[in-house]
Amino acid sequence: MRARIVLLAMLAVAASRGQCGQTPLSDACAAKACGDRCTQCPPDDSACVETAVVKACDPFGRCVPETANLCAAAAGLCAGKACGDACVIDPPCRDAIPPCMAPSVLGHCDPARVCIPGDPPPPGLCPPPPQWGCEGKACGESCGVCPPGTDPAHCPVPTFAATACNASGECVTVGTFTCP
Repeated sequence: MRARIVLLAMLAVAASRGQCGQTPLSDACAAKACGDRCTQCPPDDSACVETAVVKACDPFGRCVPETANLCAAAAGLCAGKACGDACVIDPPCRDAIPPCMAPSVLGHCDPARVCIPGDPPPPGLCPPPPQWGCEGKACGESCGVCPPGTDPAHCPVPTFAATACNASGECVTVGTFTCP
């Protein structure tokens, strides 16, 4: 009986050090999107040995072996939703027979329209809308032009004449009839 108590006490002490005496794993997928590469060993832990298996972050924010369709399920969860909208990630085993009873995870759509775990969403998840257009600007305020089909990251495009918002909310070349 005493031997059992001593053995249980030793196991409790070993487990309290982090995963039965092993170095606790770092949060390898913090601030990373689904599909981003990750490592399970913290960068500053020289005692931790990383496996040769290529790993990536899954939709639940875990560092797992990389597969071709790792983030496919999370990508469809944000169809038709804006960045920052709430979404729910169901575990992949939910489709198994019999289905698993693992809980779903609340998440939010990122700028690439992929559902990432987290509630509330991390600060700065969704960048503010570009300020080069006329949305929310008064007639006569300065604006920039972004032609259709142009990547918004490369806007506004340079123009040879000054531009301003007109009464219809369009960015046009400044002229005598820009505003009434």
